[in-house]
Amino acid sequence: MKLGKTTAAVFLTASAMTITAATAQAEPAGSATTSGIDHGIGYRIAVSPLDGAVTATLENGRFDLAENGALMLETAEGAAVLEVPRQLAADGRSITVAQHIAADGRTLTLTPPPAAVAEAKAIGSYDRLVEQINKNMPGVVGGAIVGGLLGACLFLIWGVSIPLGVLIGGAVGGSIMGGPEFTDAVQAFVTGQP
Repeated sequence: MKLGKTTAAVFLTASAMTITAATAQAEPAGSATTSGIDHGIGYRIAVSPLDGAVTATLENGRFDLAENGALMLETAEGAAVLEVPRQLAADGRSITVAQHIAADGRTLTLTPPPAAVAEAKAIGSYDRLVEQINKNMPGVVGGAIVGGLLGACLFLIWGVSIPLGVLIGGAVGGSIMGGPEFTDAVQAFVTGQP
């Protein structure tokens, strides 16, 4: 089966966008879209930032399932243009995407598994720390001021004592106000946990 470079690139891009949506953090913005024409097939591809689903809509041509379960893109005359497998590789693992073809064969929706989307939306230790600092800002600022003033008492080593006092005071103040959640966020960030 001969593939057009543009068609292959478009539908491999759709596959890649599905993988990316399943493995990278999604921003709650509008959906990313692309469109064009190849082999006489007009297409529009949109990626949902909410669930990582990729929706491809054809002006002419159709989607169909092959006997082996792979997805086929065909021209309006029924000539096969591209075959896309159900399992896609991402980050050294295989992701099986759910494929749904509309009754008219012109719309395809590829949906990554919910576990992959949930993993993608999980925030890292830096994000948790920033969230806890923002949530407990009065305690962090108050502790930083007190720590900086105590550090200023050691006037021979101000270059070290004031910044260190601000850092330790901010962490202590945040821990007092934020409790175990704040402390856990600091520990996770300091130890390099994801």
